[in-house]
Amino acid sequence: RDATKRAWSTVTTKCSNTTFKLTNLSEKTAFFFRVLAENEIGLGEPCETSEPVKAADVPGPVKDLAMKDSTKSSVTLQWSKPDYDGGSIISDYVIEKKLQEEKEWAYAGTSKSCEFVVEKLKELSVMEFRVFAKNEKGMSDSVTVGPITVKELIITPEADLSDIPGGQISVRIGHNLHIELPYKGKPKPSMSWLKDNLPLKETEQLRFKKTENKISLSIKNVKKEHGGKYTLILDNVVCRKSFTITVITLGPPSKPKAPLRLDEIKADSVVLSWEAPEDDGGGEITGYSIEKRETSQMNWKLVCSSAARTTFKVPNLVKDTEYQFRVRAENRYGVSPPLVSADVVAKHQFRPPGAPGKPVVYNVTADGMTISWDAPAYDGGSEITGYHVEKKERNSIFMRWVKVSSKRPITENRYRVTGLIEGNEYEFHVMAENAAGVGPPSDVSKLIKCREPVSPPSAPNVVKVTDTSKTSVSLEWTKPVFDGGMEIIGYIIEMCKADLEAWQKVNAETVIATKYTVVDLEAGEHYKFRVSAVNGAGKGESCEVPASVQTVDRLSAPEIDIDANFKQTHIVRAGASIRLFIAFSGRPVPTAVWSKADANLSLRADIQTTDSFSTLTVEECNRNDAGKYVFTVENNSGSKSITFTVKVLDTPGPPGPITFKDVTRGSITLMWDAPVLDGGSRIHHYVVEKREASRRSWQVVSSKCTRQIFKVTDLAEGVPYYYRVSAENEYGVGEPCELTEPVVATEEPAPPKRLDIVDTTKSSVVLAWLKPDHDGGSRITGYLLEMKQKGSDSWIGAGQTKQLTFTVEGL
Repeated sequence: RDATKRAWSTVTTKCSNTTFKLTNLSEKTAFFFRVLAENEIGLGEPCETSEPVKAADVPGPVKDLAMKDSTKSSVTLQWSKPDYDGGSIISDYVIEKKLQEEKEWAYAGTSKSCEFVVEKLKELSVMEFRVFAKNEKGMSDSVTVGPITVKELIITPEADLSDIPGGQISVRIGHNLHIELPYKGKPKPSMSWLKDNLPLKETEQLRFKKTENKISLSIKNVKKEHGGKYTLILDNVVCRKSFTITVITLGPPSKPKAPLRLDEIKADSVVLSWEAPEDDGGGEITGYSIEKRETSQMNWKLVCSSAARTTFKVPNLVKDTEYQFRVRAENRYGVSPPLVSADVVAKHQFRPPGAPGKPVVYNVTADGMTISWDAPAYDGGSEITGYHVEKKERNSIFMRWVKVSSKRPITENRYRVTGLIEGNEYEFHVMAENAAGVGPPSDVSKLIKCREPVSPPSAPNVVKVTDTSKTSVSLEWTKPVFDGGMEIIGYIIEMCKADLEAWQKVNAETVIATKYTVVDLEAGEHYKFRVSAVNGAGKGESCEVPASVQTVDRLSAPEIDIDANFKQTHIVRAGASIRLFIAFSGRPVPTAVWSKADANLSLRADIQTTDSFSTLTVEECNRNDAGKYVFTVENNSGSKSITFTVKVLDTPGPPGPITFKDVTRGSITLMWDAPVLDGGSRIHHYVVEKREASRRSWQVVSSKCTRQIFKVTDLAEGVPYYYRVSAENEYGVGEPCELTEPVVATEEPAPPKRLDIVDTTKSSVVLAWLKPDHDGGSRITGYLLEMKQKGSDSWIGAGQTKQLTFTVEGL
């Protein structure tokens, strides 16, 4: 039984000898034991030990015995406890000593702890020491250390930076910083601190401290300037050592690096660029906010709250208005001070283009002619966006210039003028247009009479070889630009061997189509071919294949391999991955290209292509990854394409542009188009929101709008509002579409003034008018034109424009 308890427990009932070994006893526990004899009648009286007995042994040897310190007359030893204490408490440790050359050990002392100073030693004597662990059962085996020379110990100064990974410490601005470093050195080293290689002195905010074995540096209420390189210098008679710690202060970044450049200044936009802050505040720059203000006003307006790059195009500026811009950097700890630009006026920095080249007239018929011209030598510093062509009739009563097209500017350097009168003479001039406006007219073309031509046609365009075999060549061409004024009745094909000039006619009768296969040729021979068009006036000029053609079998064109498992439509949930696989063949090995209809491939798209197959993988799909993906293979023999349709089940994209009408003092009617991307699910309804231009928070006006039109009421008169609309489907609310400019709840504008007819033709009228006296308190966004026939009471829409002139056509 346990000596501390009264209950006995039976160890065995089957012992037949007068000795027995007990096992599995708890170490350090004292036990009483008793024995009882048994015969056929029963158990006899027990015999019990008079004193408790403890299951114990001598301890194991001490560990890690080493010299900790020494002086001229002493040695300090230290060690660790034994792994095994023998089942009994270690009472003390016995230390013995001897000179290295002696054999006999002498008692040095005992210690209750794992450290002992052996004193009264002779300087420079060479000693050995040993230590025993002792418990109630006896002493352990000894552990010896030495030889050790008794002398003053010198230790190089060292500081322990193991608790500071990489020698860097980060601290939030406004928090406290405490650095504590264990150190050693003998004699005890002196301490000094440097910051950025300059001596550091204590202040009320910054304190140093040194104890027996630790050095500390404390800073209260850390500021930005406390960041930098701190150097601890420890110095004793052995050497001078330094230890560096970098303190990184975490806070808002510094303002973006100046200057704030104005790179592209236009009448309605400015491109800003800047450099990242020199100090990121210890955190990654998460974005930039851009603001603008008119210099005539004090309040700033937010343009963008999360620009990712160091360039940004500010749109929707008012022409000839002076602006100022500012940019702030942002990280996880806050927003920087602003970088402010110089004042700038929103206007084009270029001029209208110069005059185009003198027009050349050709392909004249009874009711039309084609003119061409060269681009201006000077584009005014802006890309040419189109041309305006005007004509003048020689025998006209007015002898004035009239536009040949009242639609959009002509984008090519040639134009077919139709609707002319046979027998009349015409001349033309051309004007170029860029973003700054329309330039001066070109020189006037030669005077040309409208009449039917009587000449043979011009040569066909681009005769090319579409296929070859060992005995044939297939040709294809396009019709001549000029048919000579008469219908083309066919084509003549001629050929000759490449090393000869003896051309011979291939076809007995003229060919009606614009392609032909020449047969019965010699295998492997080189031939030349040319084609001429024929009309009622005869055979025209010929167009020759640019190079000689050899009669050989061509390699195979690309083919796309489709099996029974092929799926052309793929549906995937947002956040999942899509993998498109297609096998192909062809000789030579075709080049494989993936593209997306009406958009660029996502940067997340991963394309892997071999000689026989290609895969396109997009991880973490979103609504923008939906659409038609086109896979094209192409080699010298041709190309082939196939289209995949990908549907991503996601929240909808932004609705179409928002327009408005019926603006009153307290209401406005908004209209918008459905989102281009519906997220693969039907649009349930729309969320309509508004906010005052002077505030940032949005207010929900309607969360269940089922139509694409909504009337917003209860508006404050004269207050500018922004509006935005988001679509919602079964997967949630999508991205909003926002009005780029605020709208003021005002009255309707006054009617325009002085409507005049400026010009007329057989089928059109040019109108002009002046701005109304009163705009209703809001900027005029456009003009609506209506018309009616004389004697009718019904007005019908004729068009709309933002200008003060308009041409009504089709009359």
